[in-house]
Amino acid sequence: MTKTCPFNSEKACNSDCPLFVSPNDLNEFVSARLCSIGVLDRQNGYCSLKMLALSQSRMIFENTNTRA
Repeated sequence: MTKTCPFNSEKACNSDCPLFVSPNDLNEFVSARLCSIGVLDRQNGYCSLKMLALSQSRMIFENTNTRA
């Protein structure tokens, strides 16, 4: 199943979209860090909005204290 853009459901989530980020667009360090925390897939790119949401969710999760 091809992912579609939330702004235009007729377009696929691929390099034709200006919001799409390819792993090749990132330097090796950033790519490795995002892959290690599960935000980026090394073979496939993501929408920049999805990548931002996943990164922020991870940051909130790691920096939230809960009372036991």
